[in-house]
Amino acid sequence: MEKIKNLAISLFGNHLPLRERFFNFASLGGAAATVLATLASGISISRYAAQNGLDFWNVGLPGMTICFACIIFFLLTFAIFQITKKLNFAIMVCLIGLNFVLFPGLFVTVGGIGSGMPIYFVMGLVFTVLMLDAKPMFIMFFIESIWYALIFAFSAKYATSLQDIFFIMPYDLMYLDEAMDFFTVGISTSVLVKVLALCFEHQQKRTNELLKQLEELSVKDPLSGAYNRRFLLRYIESGIEKHKETRAPLSIIMFDIDKFKRVNDDFGHLVGDDVIKGFSEVLLQSCRNYDVVARYGGEEFILVMPGASEETAYARAEQIRAKVETTSFSDEIDRPVTVSGGVATYTTTYNTVEEFIAVADEHLYTAKETGRNRIVWRGSIN
Repeated sequence: MEKIKNLAISLFGNHLPLRERFFNFASLGGAAATVLATLASGISISRYAAQNGLDFWNVGLPGMTICFACIIFFLLTFAIFQITKKLNFAIMVCLIGLNFVLFPGLFVTVGGIGSGMPIYFVMGLVFTVLMLDAKPMFIMFFIESIWYALIFAFSAKYATSLQDIFFIMPYDLMYLDEAMDFFTVGISTSVLVKVLALCFEHQQKRTNELLKQLEELSVKDPLSGAYNRRFLLRYIESGIEKHKETRAPLSIIMFDIDKFKRVNDDFGHLVGDDVIKGFSEVLLQSCRNYDVVARYGGEEFILVMPGASEETAYARAEQIRAKVETTSFSDEIDRPVTVSGGVATYTTTYNTVEEFIAVADEHLYTAKETGRNRIVWRGSIN
C-alpha cells in the first residue's frame, strides 16, 4: 500500500507542474477508460456473434485490434514522456494519435454514426483544450473539428460499404454500446474535472500562502520575527487616528537589552542573535492579540498597546522585565540577561509619531542612566 501511495505521489503529487500531472492522468486514465470501452465492445460483439452463429474474432477482429492498440498507445505515450521528459512532444504525439488515428478508427470499426463512439471525440477535443497553450490549442482544435466533421460526413455517405467491410453493430445491440460509452466518458470527464478543481484549489491555496509569506517578509524583521520599523510607524499612526476618534488610550513601551554589546563581545554574535530572538519571543508571548511587537533597531524593541493606560502599560512592562531576568536565552551565557524600558502614553500635545516615540526613548534613557534593569514612566519620575 505504501509503495502504491508513493507511486501516486510521484505521478500526481503537487510538486509536479499542473500540465505534467494532467498528462499523467490523461495517459494512464485513458488506458483505463479504453479497457472499459473494449469490454463494452467485446460484450456487444460476443452477443451478436452468439445470436448469429458467427465466430467472435471473425466479426470483431478489426475493432478489437484498434481497441487494444488504443490501450497500448496510451501506455506508450506515458512511457515516452517518462523516458524523454519532453512533455510537449509527448502531448502532441498523444493528441495526434488519439484524434486522427485511434478514435476515428474505433468509430469506423466498432460503432459508426449511430454508436456511442462520437462521445469519445468530445474527450479528444477536451484533452486538446487542456493540454495545449493558446495558439497551438486553437489551431489543433480547429483542425480536429474539421477532421471529425469529415468523418461524420464520410460515415453517413458510405455507411453501407463500411458495414460490409467492418463490423458495425446492429441497432438492436447499439444501446449497450452507447450506455457503456456514455458512462465511461462521463465518469472519466467527471474525475478529470474533479482532479483539475482540486489542483486549482491547491495552487490557489499555495499562491495565497506565498503571498502571505511575501507580505510578512515586507513588514517583519527576519531575525526576531517581530514587525519591522516601517510597519511600526504605520501602526502607531493608525492608533493615533483611532485615539482621536474614540479617545481610547494608546501606550507604547520601548525596551532595550542591557549591555548587549558585551554579550556579543563575550559570547559571539550567534549567541547575541539567540538573545534577540529569545527576547522577541518573550514579548510576543506577553502581548495581547491586538498588541504589536516591533524591532525598532538593533537590540531595541517597541511594544504598542492600544487601549492600555500608562499605568497598565507600566505594569505589563514590569512583568516582562521580571520574566526576562529569569529566562535563559543561551546555555553559553553565564549571567542573567536584563532589559530596561520606557513607557509613554499618547496625548494630543505630540505632533508626530516621532515625538511620541521620543518620550518613551527619553524614559528608556533615564532607566539606563539610573542603574538599568528597570522600567521608567512619567509616574516614576520625581
